[in-house]
Amino acid sequence: MTFYMYHPMNWYEARRQMMRRMMAEHGFERTMWFPVEIKAAETEYVVRALLPGQKAEDVKIEFENNVLKIEGELKFERSENDEYVIDEIPQGKFSRSFELSDAVESDNIQASMSNGVLTVHIPKAPETKPRTIKINVEE
Repeated sequence: MTFYMYHPMNWYEARRQMMRRMMAEHGFERTMWFPVEIKAAETEYVVRALLPGQKAEDVKIEFENNVLKIEGELKFERSENDEYVIDEIPQGKFSRSFELSDAVESDNIQASMSNGVLTVHIPKAPETKPRTIKINVEE
């Protein structure tokens, strides 16, 4: 059976697959990115990342020097003997890092995952408020 799929960007997909095969043959490990949104609220940052098919235990989150790093690996079981007509499902390591400008309470960072959406709450540190210093008069 012959399967034809027409799309104006077919040439791009063919080259992407060729590059993926060449990189794999030469041992080059690619790192994928994933879509995120980062919301800066008054008291916290909220990071949401789309990681479909991932389990919470397969995702690693680190926070060091005001940099949040999210990483893991997408794995699907495949047989080397299988011949794919279309192969658009990505596989391999993924990683993203974000530097936060405000001081945060790193001990209170919380993360949850539901239906392939990772949500990380990063509370901002209480800002130091200006202090008025009373001058004592000595006579």
